[in-house]
Amino acid sequence: MTLEDKVHAFRLHVLQRAEELGNVSAACREAGISRTLFYRWKKRFTRYGADGLHPRRAAARPGRPVQLDTTKERRIVAMALAWPTWGPQRVSDQLRMQSIFVSSTTVWRALHRLGLGTRAQRLLVLEVHSAKSAGLLTERTR
Repeated sequence: MTLEDKVHAFRLHVLQRAEELGNVSAACREAGISRTLFYRWKKRFTRYGADGLHPRRAAARPGRPVQLDTTKERRIVAMALAWPTWGPQRVSDQLRMQSIFVSSTTVWRALHRLGLGTRAQRLLVLEVHSAKSAGLLTERTR
């Protein structure tokens, strides 16, 4: 028995129990549902019969649309790595002066998604990059 079959059987049972008791409120109290939901099920039952009580399959809702194109995202990352101690608000303000209008929240989301959300993460990326290109800094090489 699938979950849909169990839900269907439960809904039928609640409608039958309300018929037996002759009291919708008592049946709803036993089942732990609201009377509004009961009457919604009853309306579907009278309109479509027992098949109307099967759970409906809702289409998946689309998520939040991508609002940041790749060029803007690259500019955000470039500026955040060029100035790793700047926060999202400062990066947003500097980009605005270059006629790139991006909110600080969008900057934060882009940086967070790429693993650059905090100052420490940005500094660590730069440290790893400089260690690969120039070698590790020691007392002797300074």
